[in-house]
Amino acid sequence: MVTAATRRARKRIRGRGMETQATLPVESREGETPRLPPHARGACTKEADRKKGSTFRSANPCRPGRLVPRPRGKPSAAGRSGACLPGPRSCSPLPCAAMITAADLRTIDVFSDQDDDALEWLASVSEERTFAEGVRPFEHGAKAEAMFAVLEGGFQIFSLTNGTRTLFGTVREGEISGLLPFSRMETFSGEGVTIADSRIASVDQQHFAEMLNRMPEVGKRLVARMTDRVRESSKNDVQREKMMALGKLSAGLAHELNNPAAAIRRSVSDLRERLDLMPKLVTRLTGHGLTPDQVEAARAALMTCTAPTPGTLTTLERGEREDALADWLEDHDVPHAYVIAEVLAEEGVTPKALTHMAEHVDEDALTDVILWIEKGLASNRLLAEIERAAGRISDLVASVKGYTHRDQSPDRQRVDLGEGLDQTLTMLGHTVRAKSVRVVRDYGEDVPEVCVYPGEINQVWTNLLDNALDAVPEGGTVEIATRTEGALVCVTIADDGPGIPEEAQERIFEAFYTTKEPGEGTGLGLDIARRIVMQHEGTISLESAPGRTVFEVCLPIDAPKASVTALDALEETEAG
Repeated sequence: MVTAATRRARKRIRGRGMETQATLPVESREGETPRLPPHARGACTKEADRKKGSTFRSANPCRPGRLVPRPRGKPSAAGRSGACLPGPRSCSPLPCAAMITAADLRTIDVFSDQDDDALEWLASVSEERTFAEGVRPFEHGAKAEAMFAVLEGGFQIFSLTNGTRTLFGTVREGEISGLLPFSRMETFSGEGVTIADSRIASVDQQHFAEMLNRMPEVGKRLVARMTDRVRESSKNDVQREKMMALGKLSAGLAHELNNPAAAIRRSVSDLRERLDLMPKLVTRLTGHGLTPDQVEAARAALMTCTAPTPGTLTTLERGEREDALADWLEDHDVPHAYVIAEVLAEEGVTPKALTHMAEHVDEDALTDVILWIEKGLASNRLLAEIERAAGRISDLVASVKGYTHRDQSPDRQRVDLGEGLDQTLTMLGHTVRAKSVRVVRDYGEDVPEVCVYPGEINQVWTNLLDNALDAVPEGGTVEIATRTEGALVCVTIADDGPGIPEEAQERIFEAFYTTKEPGEGTGLGLDIARRIVMQHEGTISLESAPGRTVFEVCLPIDAPKASVTALDALEETEAG
């Protein structure tokens, strides 16, 4: 039953030209407090936002359904023709005067040249929101339902991906943010944090159609802003993926460089200790009346009787030889017998060779001659280790330069895809060794060079090989093959990991889709690889079953007549 009070309220609303869908008390039995619909009651319950330093005020509190908390110690203010619509006991409307004006909205760049009537309408449907410095106007995962126009202050936007918080940009006074018309955004993928005390006009999405109808030029500008935002977001996504890949490569490369660098430092330290002892040994040998020629003759006699080098011996055989040498040295009162025995065994010296050498030296000079020979052999061994380690560092540097093509033109070049694959494996060598992965190469004969952007194609190999190495178990196998198929060169990268679930295979190349654990991947690696291959007018495909996954990339041997870099095209595609 409709009460007389309800009919009078409706009549007053229609008389003022208000919207017919005005929020009215739900019908109640006589004697009961009228009940408001949930959306009207919710307007008064913003405790969480008030605790965070924010307040909500309607630009026009007389507009139906817009109620605000009653200020403590102040009576309810009356609006035009009496009080506003009733609300819960804890709520009372503010005076019916606009908090946001057309002049406020004219300070926003996209609204600056709009006529007063349009801005006054927009002000009437806007909601004023104020925030203290350091408060979140919106949080990650919250529903995106309104456009924000920053009247005062501003806020920074932080993107949150796999637990990583990254500054995306800053929205300042006079700028627009939040949900824009035609945007498909449903929830916020990041969070905002105010950089000062801020005042924001919030326009609910239900008013977008009318806003665009009244201000068509604003619609064009907002579409351009949304395009810029998508392009910037795409660039940030690509950059984040590249930085994650770079971080992984850098960590592996640092480990690869540390091993030979540590070997050089260790060898230099040992070499210095041995060289410091040489002058004393020379003095003692001279005291025995031995000439340099006699010492060299003794060394030559020793080396002529050496056995095959220990590299051909098993660990057990080598240990037995060291024990035999140590026994011989102890029998002849040579100090540090086991230390010297290890060096002599490295060079293939046997007890028989020591006996032959002793026949050319007096008994009292034997110890010093053996020490002299041992220092010389050890020094040569240390120098060889330094040379190998330095060579390893040079090879790594060459691989890095080849991988990045730093010293070469940024244009398309003809490259050997096999070399690029090997350079990428060198960059990922730490992971290969850490998991004891067996890498099987099957590079086809007479495979021609391909005209590509080398740095970008190496990024494809990095993403595919990194995924394969992550997927294989300890001691697993990764197979790499190249072959020619007509005007194409095809590369296959296979692993014996668990495989990709069938339901995931259809989405594996989608942006942000990943089968890895949270925090272990961005879901962009394969998407970027696909886009790079497509911009080279190539193809990338997947076949996967439990125990075997194969990615195949086919690239044209010759470059297309007109092309742009793949990553530039990626940004243009995302923006369009």
